[in-house]
Amino acid sequence: MKKRENIVIIVILVLMLIAIIGVSYAAFSFSRTGSVANTITTGSITMTYEESDNVINITGALPTTDKTGKTRTIDGEYFDFTVSSEITGDVNINYEISAKEVGDGTIDGSNIKLYLTKLNDDGTEEALMVPEVYNVEANANDYTGRPSGEMSLYTSSMNSSESNNYRLRMYVDEGYNPQGDGGNLTFTVQINVYGKAGDKYVPETTQDILEDNEVQVEKTNMFNYASNGDMLTDPNEMTTVNNPDFVTNGLYSMEDADGVSYYYRGNVTNNNVQFGEYTEDYYVYSYGGSFFQSLESCKEYNSSCSESNRVKLASAGDKMYWKIVRVNGDGSLRLIYNGISSLPTNHGLTNSYLIGIAPYNLNWNDPKYAGYTYDNGTDSFAKREVDTWYENSLGDTIYDSMVIGGRFCSDSSGYQTGNTFGIDYIFSSMIRLAQVYTDYYTSNAPTLICPTTDETYGGSYRLKAGLITADELALAGESFYVTGTGYLSEGTSTLSYWTMTPADLANGYAGTWRERSYLRYDDVGSNNNGIRPVINVITDNGFASGDGTASNPYVIE
Repeated sequence: MKKRENIVIIVILVLMLIAIIGVSYAAFSFSRTGSVANTITTGSITMTYEESDNVINITGALPTTDKTGKTRTIDGEYFDFTVSSEITGDVNINYEISAKEVGDGTIDGSNIKLYLTKLNDDGTEEALMVPEVYNVEANANDYTGRPSGEMSLYTSSMNSSESNNYRLRMYVDEGYNPQGDGGNLTFTVQINVYGKAGDKYVPETTQDILEDNEVQVEKTNMFNYASNGDMLTDPNEMTTVNNPDFVTNGLYSMEDADGVSYYYRGNVTNNNVQFGEYTEDYYVYSYGGSFFQSLESCKEYNSSCSESNRVKLASAGDKMYWKIVRVNGDGSLRLIYNGISSLPTNHGLTNSYLIGIAPYNLNWNDPKYAGYTYDNGTDSFAKREVDTWYENSLGDTIYDSMVIGGRFCSDSSGYQTGNTFGIDYIFSSMIRLAQVYTDYYTSNAPTLICPTTDETYGGSYRLKAGLITADELALAGESFYVTGTGYLSEGTSTLSYWTMTPADLANGYAGTWRERSYLRYDDVGSNNNGIRPVINVITDNGFASGDGTASNPYVIE
């Protein structure tokens, strides 16, 4: 019988380091607990840290899943703190929240997961990271002042007065087996907040991209057209018109939740990246023209699936290639998988930009099944396939440390009824991206900011890997039922792939957007489409080599 371990996790000691414009680098430290406000003032900046009087103090804890650990709200299972600033003048502060193990813990940090959220004014929580086991950074961050040897939880910047409330949770990873550990185990961290004045952090990769590409000016009504200048004029007859003034290729900019994002659009050829490799032969399971990441998921689809259905997707040593979708506002690169070649054939799973072909969900008779998750956190079939691929390919390699918990959006907002546009129910993405139904009464308007939803399905996530959104496809040059020539619109490809954007419920079938030479939507259960992963990568070292072309892709090491 398993013994319950006795784990005490105590959050203590806050250390803030700030450097002020016009003042030589100054370090300030203090160690206070409880609810007393601690204030440091110098020059044009005042930074205040105030911690609540609660500490994380878990006794007799058992290993738990991320789904449970991320939502704990009982006293002693979370730690709240506030970082405030009063800034006058033209000053930017790069700051970072980190965790550092202190004391002589008797359980290894690799068995402890940390999860940080931001508390919004309406009481909701915004994830700032994916749950991660305790691990420390080998290098210091010169932009924020964080030293090496601490776990980075969240990095941002501020250039105006603000006050942010944060909540930290820690719990025992579900993979830990407490049997025979003797109990009475402890693990202690201190939460550090570092700040340093200076220009907003811009990774070298972003600098390289901006040097290689002139940022184009967005044209009015640009998103009514595909990047080749074609626009759908009649959805019933599928007729299009071409306007050469709306041929749009290159790098453009748009605000996302973290700042200015630079996105590629149209027939660009210099956004190829080589990142990661398969460390061992990688197999999928084929059944009825579909391909699954595990025998279990294949059997879930059809119980007749067996080991005889195994097919090799990649060999040990095969490099992974990607397309840069955009530079995120936080400086990370958003990459979409492009296979084990920078020029995949895309006429079958092998040597394509897909890692599988599967239904989005096995159920479809409710709008919730259009969400990337549903029922407050149940994973869709597509999400499970993406997560399995990541865990078995990049998740247990050195490359995992460069893949951040990036923002992903399954926009289930704007749910409407009433047979609008001839469809039973629609989501707001239909209104943003399919204005042909209203004769372009308003223009198509893709967004990089995830709309707020009250639904128990879909929503905003922090994930290591996910899928592209329909909005990102529209930004890349896709258009509703218009065959394009953009870098994500392979006009000769026989393969389609899912997005993570809900579209509608029609005739009892939930629909999600997908791509196959053009942007459209598909039933989540009755149609099997490709799984094409998306990740977010950040590096302080820039590109090791390459110019972004298919013959000489950027290399991230």
